[in-house]
Amino acid sequence: MEDQAQYLRELLAKPDWTDDERRWLLHYLEHTPATALKSLLLEAFRERDIAVPDIALQERLLAGIHARMQPVQETIVTPMRRTNRWRVAAAVGGMAILLGGGALLLRQSKWQPETVAEVATASNIGPNGDIAPGGNKAQLVLHNGKTVVLDQTADGRIGEGNVEKKDAELLYDAEEGKSGSNILITPRGGQYRVRLADGTKVWLNAASRLEYPVAFNGNERMVSLTGEAYFEVASDVQRPFFVMVDGMKVQVLGTKFNVNAYPEEKLFTTALLEGAVRITGSGKQVTLKPGQESAFSPKSGSLKQYAGDMESAVAWKNGIITFKNDELSAVMRDLGRWYDVDVAYEPGLDSHIHVTGAMRKQEHLSQALKILELTAGVHFEVEGRTVKVSR
Repeated sequence: MEDQAQYLRELLAKPDWTDDERRWLLHYLEHTPATALKSLLLEAFRERDIAVPDIALQERLLAGIHARMQPVQETIVTPMRRTNRWRVAAAVGGMAILLGGGALLLRQSKWQPETVAEVATASNIGPNGDIAPGGNKAQLVLHNGKTVVLDQTADGRIGEGNVEKKDAELLYDAEEGKSGSNILITPRGGQYRVRLADGTKVWLNAASRLEYPVAFNGNERMVSLTGEAYFEVASDVQRPFFVMVDGMKVQVLGTKFNVNAYPEEKLFTTALLEGAVRITGSGKQVTLKPGQESAFSPKSGSLKQYAGDMESAVAWKNGIITFKNDELSAVMRDLGRWYDVDVAYEPGLDSHIHVTGAMRKQEHLSQALKILELTAGVHFEVEGRTVKVSR
């Protein structure tokens, strides 16, 4: 609590806030009761020998904080600037952990691309043995079979195709008549963005694979996904957009949604932020409205829809790792994908311990594990690229 109060005082004393600071406040206000926030505000005034404001002024202060955060709510995809601050907001049980620091994604995968070479990336293990977070790393497989390691390629045109690399993003021109498909692959510890030829924007999470045509020439637009991606589909009522996943199909016209379909997970989930999507799997079908999610089991074929948590569903894209009553094993798969590590459990250890919290993604692995130790009541030991979990 003292760390929170101090950080809040620092922010209140500043004339303006960075994107990171706005995001911290946004997350804090959404997960902290108003009375608790007011208590921190009052404490900040008292400790600085400032007269305690009346109720009306308190409400205006709170309204002012919300108003200054509004640009972040309107532009949730803005890349976060890296900072060195971090704060723990709460500890165990149903209370959230908030880590203010850097930005980016998580989730672990055993999947490795079988049809293309693995991305060659430099080791992220520092001289002290600590492991750095992931970053913008990927490889692009062109329709002629040539592989381009994007994090080792300068900005500019790639080959003779209609694609340009710019600021860790691929940009395709809308050239009719082009044929063939490209494949974008992120390794564990990698992520990347692509704007397809129709204007659709895709954020690809770690250990994922997206196959798509270099141009959409027919009466439908179709891509294939393994892993996780967030889509902002360009509207085109004449040409529906399809995302094909193993055993599942997502059909849209123009919308914003997230698909999590890692092969090692029990369920493939789709979260809808805007528009409408139709999910089909094993002969079943559901249509989602904004704020809803679906869960498809590739093993049993079951398909369900329910009220979802949009903030958690797209947190990875916005630079935050969230886990709300999730099993420790699921959280560790997330960490494994982002930090490119394997996880080993002590024999007999219950990996189904449930954990709740949130943290920024630019922290080194050691810091992330310290936070989890507080919540899960377990101990972590890192040996090379293996995280050992014990009591």
